[in-house]
Amino acid sequence: MLSSDDVLATSGDIQVLLLTSDSVSLNWSSPQGVKGPHKFRVTWECDGETSSSRVKCGYHLKISSLKPGEKYQFSVATEGEDGRQSRWVSASVTTVVPPRDLKVDHLKDTSFMLHWTKAEGMEKVPQCFLISYCRPGIDLHTENTKDCHKTFSNLQPGTEYTVSVSTVLNNGEQSEPVSTTICTILPAPDQLTVDSVDTTSAAVSWSQPPGLDQTQHHYQISYHCPGTKPHITTTSSHSITLSDLKPATEYSVTVCTVLENEKQSQMVSTTLTTGKKVQ
Repeated sequence: MLSSDDVLATSGDIQVLLLTSDSVSLNWSSPQGVKGPHKFRVTWECDGETSSSRVKCGYHLKISSLKPGEKYQFSVATEGEDGRQSRWVSASVTTVVPPRDLKVDHLKDTSFMLHWTKAEGMEKVPQCFLISYCRPGIDLHTENTKDCHKTFSNLQPGTEYTVSVSTVLNNGEQSEPVSTTICTILPAPDQLTVDSVDTTSAAVSWSQPPGLDQTQHHYQISYHCPGTKPHITTTSSHSITLSDLKPATEYSVTVCTVLENEKQSQMVSTTLTTGKKVQ
Protein backbone atom coordinates (compact mmCIF):
# COMPACT_ATOMS: atom_id res chain seq x y z
CA MET A 1 0.00 0.00 0.00
CA LEU A 2 1.33 3.43 -0.98
CA SER A 3 1.98 6.02 1.69
CA SER A 4 0.85 9.60 1.18
CA ASP A 5 4.41 10.47 0.12
CA ASP A 6 4.28 7.83 -2.61
CA VAL A 7 1.08 9.10 -4.26
CA LEU A 8 1.77 11.32 -7.30
CA ALA A 9 0.19 14.77 -7.31
CA THR A 10 -2.37 15.40 -10.02
CA SER A 11 -2.13 18.17 -12.56
CA GLY A 12 -4.36 21.20 -12.32
CA ASP A 13 -7.67 21.52 -14.16
CA ILE A 14 -7.62 21.00 -17.92
CA GLN A 15 -8.54 23.84 -20.24
CA VAL A 16 -9.77 22.68 -23.64
CA LEU A 17 -9.70 25.22 -26.47
CA LEU A 18 -11.54 24.18 -29.62
CA LEU A 19 -9.35 25.33 -32.53
CA THR A 20 -11.24 23.86 -35.48
CA SER A 21 -13.88 21.19 -36.00
CA ASP A 22 -11.16 18.53 -35.79
CA SER A 23 -8.51 19.95 -33.46
CA VAL A 24 -8.17 21.17 -29.88
CA SER A 25 -5.49 22.65 -27.66
CA LEU A 26 -5.16 21.23 -24.13
CA ASN A 27 -3.55 23.19 -21.31
CA TRP A 28 -3.07 22.25 -17.66
CA SER A 29 -1.08 23.51 -14.70
CA SER A 30 1.86 22.00 -12.83
CA PRO A 31 1.04 19.51 -10.05
CA GLN A 32 1.32 21.15 -6.64
CA GLY A 33 4.36 20.19 -4.60
CA VAL A 34 6.17 18.48 -7.48
CA LYS A 35 9.71 19.71 -8.18
CA GLY A 36 11.97 18.96 -11.09
CA PRO A 37 11.16 17.40 -14.48
CA HIS A 38 8.04 15.27 -14.77
CA LYS A 39 5.84 13.97 -17.53
CA PHE A 40 2.16 13.49 -18.19
CA ARG A 41 0.02 10.94 -19.93
CA VAL A 42 -2.82 12.39 -21.99
CA THR A 43 -5.73 10.35 -23.33
CA TRP A 44 -8.75 11.27 -25.42
CA GLU A 45 -11.78 9.04 -25.94
CA CYS A 46 -14.74 9.12 -28.32
CA ASP A 47 -17.34 6.38 -28.85
CA GLY A 48 -15.20 3.79 -27.10
CA GLU A 49 -12.06 4.59 -29.09
CA THR A 50 -9.14 5.82 -26.98
CA SER A 51 -5.89 7.46 -28.08
CA SER A 52 -3.02 8.63 -25.92
CA SER A 53 0.17 10.64 -25.90
CA ARG A 54 2.95 11.48 -23.44
CA VAL A 55 4.11 15.02 -22.74
CA LYS A 56 7.51 15.63 -21.15
CA CYS A 57 8.31 18.85 -19.29
CA GLY A 58 5.34 20.74 -20.68
CA TYR A 59 1.77 21.64 -19.85
CA HIS A 60 0.07 21.72 -23.22
CA LEU A 61 -0.73 19.53 -26.19
CA LYS A 62 -2.40 20.15 -29.55
CA ILE A 63 -4.52 17.25 -30.75
CA SER A 64 -5.75 17.06 -34.34
CA SER A 65 -7.52 14.62 -36.69
CA LEU A 66 -10.57 14.46 -34.42
CA LYS A 67 -14.05 13.69 -35.73
CA PRO A 68 -16.16 16.82 -36.32
CA GLY A 69 -19.37 17.00 -34.32
CA GLU A 70 -18.36 14.35 -31.77
CA LYS A 71 -18.02 14.48 -27.99
CA TYR A 72 -14.53 13.79 -26.64
CA GLN A 73 -13.27 13.26 -23.11
CA PHE A 74 -9.71 14.38 -22.44
CA SER A 75 -7.78 13.16 -19.41
CA VAL A 76 -4.37 14.04 -17.98
CA ALA A 77 -2.38 12.19 -15.30
CA THR A 78 1.06 12.82 -13.84
CA GLU A 79 3.37 9.89 -14.60
CA GLY A 80 6.35 8.85 -12.49
CA GLU A 81 9.64 7.43 -13.75
CA ASP A 82 8.64 4.02 -12.40
CA GLY A 83 5.38 4.04 -14.35
CA ARG A 84 3.14 5.05 -11.47
CA GLN A 85 0.33 7.50 -12.27
CA SER A 86 -1.67 10.05 -10.36
CA ARG A 87 -5.42 10.07 -10.57
CA TRP A 88 -6.84 11.39 -13.84
CA VAL A 89 -8.08 14.94 -14.31
CA SER A 90 -10.67 15.10 -17.09
CA ALA A 91 -12.66 17.50 -19.22
CA SER A 92 -14.94 16.98 -22.19
CA VAL A 93 -15.80 19.00 -25.27
CA THR A 94 -17.84 18.48 -28.40
CA THR A 95 -16.11 19.36 -31.65
CA VAL A 96 -18.76 21.81 -32.77
CA VAL A 97 -17.52 25.15 -34.04
CA PRO A 98 -19.64 28.20 -34.88
CA PRO A 99 -20.48 29.36 -38.39
CA ARG A 100 -18.08 31.72 -40.15
CA ASP A 101 -18.16 34.66 -42.53
CA LEU A 102 -21.20 36.49 -41.14
CA LYS A 103 -22.23 39.09 -43.71
CA VAL A 104 -25.05 41.63 -43.79
CA ASP A 105 -26.99 42.19 -47.00
CA HIS A 106 -30.02 44.29 -48.03
CA LEU A 107 -29.71 46.60 -45.01
CA LYS A 108 -32.80 48.82 -44.78
CA ASP A 109 -34.62 50.90 -42.19
CA THR A 110 -36.73 48.04 -40.79
CA SER A 111 -35.02 44.90 -42.09
CA PHE A 112 -31.77 43.26 -43.12
CA MET A 113 -30.53 39.86 -44.27
CA LEU A 114 -27.69 37.97 -42.61
CA HIS A 115 -25.64 35.31 -44.42
CA TRP A 116 -23.08 32.89 -43.02
CA THR A 117 -21.08 29.81 -43.99
CA LYS A 118 -20.95 26.44 -42.28
CA ALA A 119 -17.84 25.93 -40.19
CA GLU A 120 -14.86 24.47 -42.00
CA GLY A 121 -14.91 20.71 -41.65
CA MET A 122 -18.60 20.72 -40.68
CA GLU A 123 -20.04 20.91 -44.19
CA LYS A 124 -21.22 17.27 -44.22
CA VAL A 125 -22.33 17.09 -40.58
CA PRO A 126 -26.15 17.32 -40.11
CA GLN A 127 -26.81 20.61 -38.36
CA CYS A 128 -29.05 23.60 -37.95
CA PHE A 129 -28.41 27.06 -36.54
CA LEU A 130 -29.65 28.79 -33.42
CA ILE A 131 -30.14 32.50 -34.03
CA SER A 132 -30.67 35.06 -31.30
CA TYR A 133 -31.01 38.82 -31.64
CA CYS A 134 -31.90 41.75 -29.44
CA ARG A 135 -31.74 45.50 -29.12
CA PRO A 136 -31.05 47.45 -25.93
CA GLY A 137 -33.84 47.11 -23.39
CA ILE A 138 -35.68 44.39 -25.31
CA ASP A 139 -35.81 40.66 -24.51
CA LEU A 140 -33.77 38.24 -26.59
CA HIS A 141 -35.51 36.61 -29.58
CA THR A 142 -34.37 33.12 -30.57
CA GLU A 143 -35.21 30.76 -33.42
CA ASN A 144 -33.75 27.88 -35.44
CA THR A 145 -33.10 27.51 -39.14
CA LYS A 146 -31.47 24.97 -41.43
CA ASP A 147 -30.58 27.70 -43.93
CA CYS A 148 -27.35 29.67 -43.99
CA HIS A 149 -29.24 32.94 -44.13
CA LYS A 150 -31.97 34.75 -42.26
CA THR A 151 -34.06 37.84 -42.99
CA PHE A 152 -34.86 40.01 -39.99
CA SER A 153 -37.93 42.21 -40.43
CA ASN A 154 -40.27 44.50 -38.48
CA LEU A 155 -37.26 46.16 -36.85
CA GLN A 156 -36.93 49.67 -35.47
CA PRO A 157 -35.25 52.21 -37.79
CA GLY A 158 -31.87 53.59 -36.75
CA THR A 159 -31.48 50.93 -34.06
CA GLU A 160 -28.51 48.75 -33.14
CA TYR A 161 -29.16 45.00 -33.05
CA THR A 162 -26.82 42.30 -31.77
CA VAL A 163 -27.18 39.00 -33.62
CA SER A 164 -25.59 35.69 -32.58
CA VAL A 165 -25.48 32.42 -34.54
CA SER A 166 -24.51 29.00 -33.16
CA THR A 167 -24.14 25.63 -34.85
CA VAL A 168 -26.51 23.00 -33.39
CA LEU A 169 -26.12 19.26 -34.04
CA ASN A 170 -28.93 16.71 -34.21
CA ASN A 171 -27.95 15.46 -30.73
CA GLY A 172 -28.52 18.93 -29.28
CA GLU A 173 -24.84 19.82 -28.87
CA GLN A 174 -24.13 23.38 -29.91
CA SER A 175 -21.13 25.59 -30.52
CA GLU A 176 -20.20 28.84 -28.93
CA PRO A 177 -22.02 31.70 -30.68
CA VAL A 178 -20.44 34.03 -33.18
CA SER A 179 -21.88 37.54 -33.05
CA THR A 180 -22.14 40.73 -35.01
CA THR A 181 -23.80 44.11 -34.48
CA ILE A 182 -25.97 45.72 -37.14
CA CYS A 183 -27.57 49.16 -37.11
CA THR A 184 -30.69 49.62 -39.22
CA ILE A 185 -30.86 52.67 -41.44
CA LEU A 186 -32.52 55.78 -40.07
CA PRO A 187 -34.63 57.12 -42.96
CA ALA A 188 -34.36 60.74 -43.99
CA PRO A 189 -37.39 63.04 -44.25
CA ASP A 190 -39.41 62.60 -47.42
CA GLN A 191 -40.74 65.10 -49.97
CA LEU A 192 -38.92 68.23 -48.80
CA THR A 193 -40.93 71.12 -50.26
CA VAL A 194 -40.69 74.92 -50.30
CA ASP A 195 -44.30 75.98 -49.68
CA SER A 196 -43.95 79.77 -49.83
CA VAL A 197 -41.28 82.47 -50.05
CA ASP A 198 -41.30 86.22 -49.51
CA THR A 199 -38.53 88.78 -49.08
CA THR A 200 -37.37 87.78 -45.57
CA SER A 201 -38.94 84.40 -44.81
CA ALA A 202 -39.80 81.02 -46.29
CA ALA A 203 -42.03 78.11 -45.29
CA VAL A 204 -40.64 74.60 -45.75
CA SER A 205 -42.34 71.25 -45.12
CA TRP A 206 -41.62 67.53 -45.45
CA SER A 207 -43.21 64.15 -44.80
CA GLN A 208 -42.41 61.82 -41.92
CA PRO A 209 -40.17 59.01 -43.12
CA PRO A 210 -41.73 55.52 -43.07
CA GLY A 211 -41.38 53.24 -40.06
CA LEU A 212 -41.10 55.94 -37.40
CA ASP A 213 -44.66 55.89 -36.03
CA GLN A 214 -43.54 54.25 -32.76
CA THR A 215 -40.12 55.90 -32.53
CA GLN A 216 -39.40 59.17 -30.71
CA HIS A 217 -37.67 61.54 -33.11
CA HIS A 218 -37.38 65.14 -34.25
CA TYR A 219 -35.87 67.02 -37.16
CA GLN A 220 -32.78 69.19 -37.49
CA ILE A 221 -32.92 72.00 -40.03
CA SER A 222 -29.88 73.85 -41.32
CA TYR A 223 -29.98 76.80 -43.72
CA HIS A 224 -27.48 79.33 -45.02
CA CYS A 225 -26.61 81.58 -47.92
CA PRO A 226 -23.19 81.60 -49.64
CA GLY A 227 -20.36 82.85 -47.46
CA THR A 228 -22.23 82.57 -44.16
CA LYS A 229 -22.32 80.03 -41.35
CA PRO A 230 -25.37 77.73 -41.25
CA HIS A 231 -28.25 78.50 -38.92
CA ILE A 232 -29.34 75.30 -37.14
CA THR A 233 -32.66 74.70 -35.44
CA THR A 234 -34.87 71.74 -34.51
CA THR A 235 -38.57 70.93 -34.53
CA SER A 236 -40.87 68.00 -33.85
CA SER A 237 -43.36 69.08 -36.52
CA HIS A 238 -43.18 68.46 -40.25
CA SER A 239 -42.81 72.10 -41.24
CA ILE A 240 -40.94 75.23 -40.27
CA THR A 241 -40.89 78.91 -41.18
CA LEU A 242 -37.41 80.34 -41.70
CA SER A 243 -37.32 84.04 -40.82
CA ASP A 244 -34.85 86.93 -40.80
CA LEU A 245 -33.68 86.03 -44.29
CA LYS A 246 -31.98 88.44 -46.68
CA PRO A 247 -34.02 89.67 -49.66
CA ALA A 248 -33.11 88.45 -53.15
CA THR A 249 -30.77 85.80 -51.76
CA GLU A 250 -30.41 82.09 -52.50
CA TYR A 251 -30.46 79.79 -49.47
CA SER A 252 -29.55 76.15 -49.15
CA VAL A 253 -31.82 74.22 -46.75
CA THR A 254 -31.15 70.74 -45.37
CA VAL A 255 -33.27 68.57 -43.08
CA CYS A 256 -32.44 65.31 -41.31
CA THR A 257 -34.18 62.95 -38.88
CA VAL A 258 -32.72 62.78 -35.35
CA LEU A 259 -33.41 60.11 -32.72
CA GLU A 260 -33.31 60.54 -28.93
CA ASN A 261 -29.82 59.03 -28.91
CA GLU A 262 -28.71 61.80 -31.32
CA LYS A 263 -28.30 59.41 -34.24
CA GLN A 264 -28.96 61.29 -37.47
CA SER A 265 -30.20 60.24 -40.87
CA GLN A 266 -28.75 61.43 -44.14
CA MET A 267 -29.62 64.98 -45.13
CA VAL A 268 -32.19 65.95 -47.74
CA SER A 269 -31.63 69.32 -49.36
CA THR A 270 -33.32 71.99 -51.41
CA THR A 271 -32.67 75.59 -52.40
CA LEU A 272 -34.86 78.68 -52.36
CA THR A 273 -34.46 82.32 -53.33
CA THR A 274 -36.10 85.09 -51.37
CA GLY A 275 -38.00 87.84 -53.17
CA LYS A 276 -36.64 91.26 -53.97
CA LYS A 277 -37.43 94.05 -51.56
CA VAL A 278 -39.93 96.47 -53.08
CA GLN A 279 -38.53 100.00 -53.25
